[in-house]
Amino acid sequence: MEDYKYCLDHSLGYKLFHASRLMMNRLNQNFKEQGYPVTYEQWQILSRLYDEDGQTQNQLAILNERDQASVSRLIDNMIKRNLVKRVPHSEDKRINLIFLTEESKKIQGDLEGLAKKTIAEASNGMAEEDLNNCLEILDKIRKNLK
Repeated sequence: MEDYKYCLDHSLGYKLFHASRLMMNRLNQNFKEQGYPVTYEQWQILSRLYDEDGQTQNQLAILNERDQASVSRLIDNMIKRNLVKRVPHSEDKRINLIFLTEESKKIQGDLEGLAKKTIAEASNGMAEEDLNNCLEILDKIRKNLK
């Protein structure tokens, strides 16, 4: 790899960044077209809460590899949209747990369907084996850079 001429358009980081941005934009578009007031960033939080409701903001920040301040802002916006609610921890009042609202529970299936649709759009024409290899390679890249 050291003997090649660097070209931004062909670099791994550039291609990953643009593919990620395009997927984010498509997911946002798919949500918006169906009338759901959810962004990609909010979807990440909802998805974690669909897996396990009642997590702390810190847990959500760690799981989504985001800083506490940005997760706090996301949650504030999600509260305004009636997607989540903050509930004080029963034993430590300094800690808030984040729970899904009834509204976000009702739309779970639709949001998951739109996320799957976005993945299908992005992986159109790819063999299942190629997609699985791609996911494994992305996992290796993440592991290497952590």
